[in-house]
Amino acid sequence: MDIGEFITVFKDGGVRAWLDWDALEGAGCAVRERFSRSPDVLGGLFTVWYQTADGTDGDWRNPGDRPLRVAECADAMDIWPADRRDRIHGFADAFRGEDRPVQLVLPAYAVGGGGAVLLDGTHRAVAAHLSGADVRIMLYVLDGPLDPRVLPDLGHHR
Repeated sequence: MDIGEFITVFKDGGVRAWLDWDALEGAGCAVRERFSRSPDVLGGLFTVWYQTADGTDGDWRNPGDRPLRVAECADAMDIWPADRRDRIHGFADAFRGEDRPVQLVLPAYAVGGGGAVLLDGTHRAVAAHLSGADVRIMLYVLDGPLDPRVLPDLGHHR
């Protein structure tokens, strides 16, 4: 997949992260495809959800707040708004009821140390991890500059 195909697939597909699509197009990004069945890979993905130093719900605009990984979200559920918790629990319940593996197609942006920030599908990713479901993860990871103009969250990953 190249950057044009990534944009075609994900731009109008409702990517919820504050991605600047115009800046992305001009950033010279490559796209890596990665498949995994590992709960550790899923749990290690960064979300665009944050926690403050004192353990409350955070925000990317606060330099001291820290982005949460998927695996950390189970412990942070009580600090989030009810609609986020309810949505995650709804997906988790559905995933527990599946007879087949849960398949997740997830767009992400590469950050240092081999990590990646989810651009969409965070509720589903957290729910799949929380449910303990057998997962099949297809990641489409953008390799580009760690420029907050492309994605504000990248300022926390330099």
